[in-house]
Amino acid sequence: MKVYKTNEIRNIALIGNAGSGKTTLAEAMLFECGLIKRRGSIDGKNTVSDYFPVEKEYGYSVFSTVFSYEWKDKLMNFIDCPGSDDFVGGVVSALNVADMALMLIDAANGVEVGTVNQLRYVDNLNKPLIFLMNQMDHDKADYDNTFTSLKEQYGNKVIPIQYPTGNGSAFDGIIDVLKQKLYKWKPGATAPDVLEIPDNEQAKADEYYQALLEAAAENDEELMEKYFDQGSLTEDEMRLGIHKGIISRSLFPLFCASGEKNMAVHRIMNFLSMVAPSPLDVPAPLNNAGEEVKPDASAPTSLFFFKTTVEPHIGEVSYFKVMSGSIKEGDDLVNINRGSKERLVQLYTVAGQIRNKVEELQAGSIGAAVKLKDVRTGNTLNTKDGENKFDFIRYPEPRYRRAIKAVNESNSEKMSEVLTRMKEEDPTWLVENSKELKQIIVSGQ
Repeated sequence: MKVYKTNEIRNIALIGNAGSGKTTLAEAMLFECGLIKRRGSIDGKNTVSDYFPVEKEYGYSVFSTVFSYEWKDKLMNFIDCPGSDDFVGGVVSALNVADMALMLIDAANGVEVGTVNQLRYVDNLNKPLIFLMNQMDHDKADYDNTFTSLKEQYGNKVIPIQYPTGNGSAFDGIIDVLKQKLYKWKPGATAPDVLEIPDNEQAKADEYYQALLEAAAENDEELMEKYFDQGSLTEDEMRLGIHKGIISRSLFPLFCASGEKNMAVHRIMNFLSMVAPSPLDVPAPLNNAGEEVKPDASAPTSLFFFKTTVEPHIGEVSYFKVMSGSIKEGDDLVNINRGSKERLVQLYTVAGQIRNKVEELQAGSIGAAVKLKDVRTGNTLNTKDGENKFDFIRYPEPRYRRAIKAVNESNSEKMSEVLTRMKEEDPTWLVENSKELKQIIVSGQ
């Protein structure tokens, strides 16, 4: 693998409600880029992302999984996150180190509770966002209703880049609003025929194109002036406006696909490589001293470790983001949290259990190292001349701790009454309420 510069890197958190098809989409992406030769499936228990035994047993993601691939001269780093709210920690850590989020929406179920919960974290962290309506081949898929529910959440910021020519078993094509083309799949094919938009779809395509054109122009003064003068923009100019709109969160593009049938996956991969923000395009994180740390490859090296796994026959695998500088095999670093020294003997980009050895990773990259001596999740490693320390991930309070706290708060009035009755020597009341009082005392422990 070549050494990718910071502006060639894309870090994306793959999020969505449980069952929206994130892991299946990841399989399609890895197949498209040639990293795997055969797509796995959830039922087959052989996907790249869900490789831990507990995930194979349950049939859904429990841990976040990093997968990276090369595409159109870009290094695409994804973090496939669990959809269940029980494992929201994986979503929070991924969003903190990613530069944008790709939110999958189940075309059959629309905006679900898990969708809203995860969008709350995206909004709180002010992350750029792209929507992908997945599973368009599902019998109950409904593009229009799902699009409407997204607009209720974000208004006119949600702009379709694509829309389907059919739902469910009739899903066999998409109208690409940006390219003004119809992509149509023959039965069993993954590569579509590229056709002109049919007459019966032209009015709808024109309406969506005009909305996209105006949204793109609004994000750049020069584009706005040209739009007012000429009434149109080139595809490249629109793409520039969309890119700026995504970064400013004034525009949330909407795509549609079927990850299971690998329909329209190639198109979203192309779009992300060209339009998704690089680490240079988004606000730089702050270290613990409140100083902005820009992803500058020439600056002193700082690594932030956001995830650790333990794998058979290997031991600990530590995942990090290069916050500044660059890292090479054999570099010596200092763990500012623990005061220990570490030598990174082997560096990798990963796709689940697939590890691809690399010689160097520059600022903005996400990588992995194995068998480090004394590194824990949340630690920062610096070169000798670096003093950065990062602690920017804020996890929500565990729900069981919140539940106990709520029980204690709700019981406070009851316990006050108990003490009052005891002082008043009212044994009848205490006996009559003994069972309830026992439950209060046990729940408060």
